[in-house]
Amino acid sequence: MQDNTFFSHELDEIFASMLVDSHEFRSWFLSRTKFARLWPLTRLLHAEQQAIQGPDPWWRNWRSVSTGRIGTKMLFIFEVEQTKLRFALHVESARRGDELAAAEKGSYRAIALAMMNQECFLNYMDFETVLLAPQALIVNDARTLNFDRRIPFETIAGFLPQFGQVLRAAA
Repeated sequence: MQDNTFFSHELDEIFASMLVDSHEFRSWFLSRTKFARLWPLTRLLHAEQQAIQGPDPWWRNWRSVSTGRIGTKMLFIFEVEQTKLRFALHVESARRGDELAAAEKGSYRAIALAMMNQECFLNYMDFETVLLAPQALIVNDARTLNFDRRIPFETIAGFLPQFGQVLRAAA
């Protein structure tokens, strides 16, 4: 990594690692979704996802029975321990508008729906789609409205400074 420039997959890895390692970050992230009230009762199923994923990173979501490839960049599956209710957050990160082509087609929700209740995706029963992107992109690109939630890099940078470094490098 040179000049504070991070590749998208590096930011994704940093984000996923922080979800596993930091209870505070995990609760902050979940509090920005429709599952906010459940966060104290949930467990991130990263070990279970890794067992299914094999050698690939547990959070990377590229598999599909029908297409062989999935459009969601990151998949985080949680379980409410008392009820065993499982839900998923399909997360896309984008720095520029050209990375939102699939959002223009509205495919993120369709993909998430198609993956529900499948054993290879741990039988989650509910989901939300989430976009991580610079505030300027969220405000200026209508395609971002195809996501249930939009979280600016600027707010993530409070936990993960690398997201702020991406913004500074782009300026």
